[in-house]
Amino acid sequence: MTPRRPVSYLQVAEELRRRIHSGEYGPGDRIPSTSQLQEEFDCANTTIQRAIRELKREGIVEGATGSGVFVRTVRPVMHVTASYVTQVGDQPRASWKSEAERLGMRGDQRITHVGTVEAPPEIAVHLGVDEGEPVAIRRRVMLLDGEPVQLADSYYPLDLAQGTPLAAPGKLVGGTVGVLESLVELGDFEEKVRARAATADEQRDLKLNPGAIVLVMIRTTLTTDGRPVEVGYTVLTADRHELCYRLPARA
Repeated sequence: MTPRRPVSYLQVAEELRRRIHSGEYGPGDRIPSTSQLQEEFDCANTTIQRAIRELKREGIVEGATGSGVFVRTVRPVMHVTASYVTQVGDQPRASWKSEAERLGMRGDQRITHVGTVEAPPEIAVHLGVDEGEPVAIRRRVMLLDGEPVQLADSYYPLDLAQGTPLAAPGKLVGGTVGVLESLVELGDFEEKVRARAATADEQRDLKLNPGAIVLVMIRTTLTTDGRPVEVGYTVLTADRHELCYRLPARA
């Protein structure tokens, strides 16, 4: 008699994933315990643990200390649109708070640092300064219903920001774009978005599982003569955001 091949953690993960996607295990449901899954799949504890880690990495389940592993509840998604930077007619620009309220959520922000730093290589390129040159920075954590969903760093040329609200602690009245408009004549905004694995610090600050994917948005604000006056480097939780763009058919 041919011995039965051991079940792999990928097979266990695939079966649990199938049950979740089919609705057999719904949002908030507790999945069977490790011992129950061991008995069902006739495999080792380590196999079950690896399967659970894989599902956690994908954001499908989450563990609660002392109470088991649960199917993750689908949470509302924040729309990120051009309305933050583009003004239409006399309508005010959307703010983080107003956009969250429109979607039925509570949007807040926590300013974690305002000061100067040496320009990191990627920021220096976008801001048009030398690597390591002192630049002004504003660091914020953006919250939805009390949960951190974005790490937003904004960098400014030091000669522009010094002596202005950009370099002062506290929230900016009228938002960043409003303050910049009082200092320079704004032209275009350039935006780049990419996906990557979250760093250890980002996992901690955004309360993410190891291996979680984040979106990185780099938005450069330019004056009418093409001078970069702000670079926003924002790390977004991928499962809580939807990027929405409306582009003209002709330039």
